[in-house]
Amino acid sequence: MVVGRQVASIAATLALVLVAHAEAAEPNLDRYYSKTYTACMDQASGSTGPMRDCISDEYDLWDKSLNTAYQSLMASRTPAAKIQLRDDERAWLKRTDHKCDHAGDQDEGGTLQQVEIDQCNLEERVKRTLYLRGLH
Repeated sequence: MVVGRQVASIAATLALVLVAHAEAAEPNLDRYYSKTYTACMDQASGSTGPMRDCISDEYDLWDKSLNTAYQSLMASRTPAAKIQLRDDERAWLKRTDHKCDHAGDQDEGGTLQQVEIDQCNLEERVKRTLYLRGLH
């Protein structure tokens, strides 16, 4: 009985540590968004059409930044490292597509569903750009 409680206690502690680590690893992206985006989202006042426009404009900026970071890394790598980076990028794209395609599932059929999908794609671009910049 004592061993069972100890194992349960260790498992609970490990679970808390893993959750804390996962939360710590997720950056707060708000500080990376442009002031234009933040103002745009404030002006959208929760209206889905304007929100999607704001997200789209910010996405375009971050997608360009992501491509610049990727191209810079590719230019500085050995042939084998280029293949690895390319494969990593392809895997990231596949994971992102899957994740974001399902980001709005809880709001399926509603106007907010596409906003959540768009926001997921934006967030993933920001995180990937920051990751690639850290590899320099």
